[in-house]
Amino acid sequence: MLSTYRASPRRPHPRPRTAKWLVLVALITVLCACEKSSHDQLLEARTSLASASYADAIATAEAGLQASPSKADAWGLELIKLEACARGGNGDRAKQQLEKLAGLYPKQLTSTDYSTTAQQLQTAEQGPDAIQVLDLGKKRYPSDALIERMLADAVSEDSSPAELEMLRSLGYIE
Repeated sequence: MLSTYRASPRRPHPRPRTAKWLVLVALITVLCACEKSSHDQLLEARTSLASASYADAIATAEAGLQASPSKADAWGLELIKLEACARGGNGDRAKQQLEKLAGLYPKQLTSTDYSTTAQQLQTAEQGPDAIQVLDLGKKRYPSDALIERMLADAVSEDSSPAELEMLRSLGYIE
């Protein structure tokens, strides 16, 4: 026989609310687990740099720096930014990055970082910026033989008028 039971008006059951919270917590957990560590960002930035994706390398390095990196990873990420700027032909940003590194990592930054950055800028056809980087390096490492030689080599028949003007404005030639 069929029952004549009549249900009372429906009221929200507390379980759906609990289920929604569980789904939200699970989603947040998954998203947090998917977040890349600073070391993962460092590796990805190196890959972008190696494939000449300079803007991607910079963006990835900046994201890695926001992820609370270790000191070693932070140094690596900052160097990637420097190299990506230089290889990408952004001399102003490369010079700013060198100055930043000189302030943050004075013991780790070497004269080789300046000469390498200058070579990368020269390869990217940014000769005047390369000369400015060498000048910054000479001020920081006045007795460095490689920087001296590179500045002397900058005065040649192959130098562009803009490069010669930069050398003149910095006092290396008259």
